[in-house]
Amino acid sequence: MTRRSPALFLLAATVAILVVACGGTTEGPALTDPTAIITAALKSTEGAKSVHLDVAVDGKATVAMPLGGGIGTPVDLTGTTAAADIDFVKPAAKATFSIQAGLTLKGEAIAVDGKTYLKTPLTGPLYQVSDSGALPVDPSNTKGMIDNLGDLLLGSGVTLVNGDDVACGAQQCYTVTTALTAEQLGTAVGGAAAGLPVDLTGATLKLTVRVEKALPYHLAGVTAVLTAPNGTAVTADLTASKWDQPVTITAPAADQIGA
Repeated sequence: MTRRSPALFLLAATVAILVVACGGTTEGPALTDPTAIITAALKSTEGAKSVHLDVAVDGKATVAMPLGGGIGTPVDLTGTTAAADIDFVKPAAKATFSIQAGLTLKGEAIAVDGKTYLKTPLTGPLYQVSDSGALPVDPSNTKGMIDNLGDLLLGSGVTLVNGDDVACGAQQCYTVTTALTAEQLGTAVGGAAAGLPVDLTGATLKLTVRVEKALPYHLAGVTAVLTAPNGTAVTADLTASKWDQPVTITAPAADQIGA
């Protein structure tokens, strides 16, 4: 499995992802070790069949603009949102997004059966189809991305800290926080990464992970603050809900797909 930075996932979740989890309400045995909390969330994800994700982005990032010859330009991403239904079993995903970057770009992406169907005002009224691997982030691989996040959080040299419990809708959540250096994040030597135009050179990351206290300890959300060396920062808040609720994702009808 190709390892993808969780920071990239959270920022690019506008192609892939604030209602909170609606799982079970039986509170599990109290967890006090932050490593145990993260491990429990990862284990619950392994057995999950589906989830709904919402993403909201706030702040500025340095983006290589094609019209500017690829020169990095600060772009305000505030107001960027995405929502996605994920079928882990198939796997498949259906996402809507609204990207704010000087202008508003809204669209829809469907990833199913190894293909991605993308529709935006730039592509016209019909979906454009490509192999799923052609996009920087495959939304149907959300479970793999969560696994990569877990690998990073549980990696050598990473310090996890218990935070205060917070409300998650009608439930309560554990919080676990950590701060990752550019070396730990893999951005010490950077530029645009993983096919994305966002310049992550020298960026650091602060993460707050929310995990339901109710069994089976579902992941409820992640807040990531990505800070560049010049002090500009992007905050991406991802919320997970509707764990294991039925979801049906199919490819668009043939007459909705462009040539």
